[in-house]
Amino acid sequence: MMHARRRFCVSPVATAEELAHMLTERTWTLCSGFFIPGHDYLFLNDATHEDGAGEWGVIRGGLGADRHVQVESITMSWCSFERGLSHIQDALAGRMDGNDFVRPVIVRLETPEQHKRCHLCS
Repeated sequence: MMHARRRFCVSPVATAEELAHMLTERTWTLCSGFFIPGHDYLFLNDATHEDGAGEWGVIRGGLGADRHVQVESITMSWCSFERGLSHIQDALAGRMDGNDFVRPVIVRLETPEQHKRCHLCS
């Protein structure tokens, strides 16, 4: 993750298909993050600007995990729905866990109730 001090407002998304639509077809505030219940991966906005490329860090470790590792970084705004869905499915299946890029990260995660508003989403 490029943004070690960023607080992420992490929300559940029902399916990989819904998440693929969200990440490939929309622009998100820089503090946005998502997870699919039942899976141990987070998708955190790692973009530098809302108008720039939609870069998403793929993080293994859920909301309450003691340890988080970044397994990939994907520019979802450059992906079609189908390609984005393929990336998400690969992540959820653990196929990105062995990448050379994998490294421990410290992430600041909040639920929407905890997060409320920050300078990135105001």
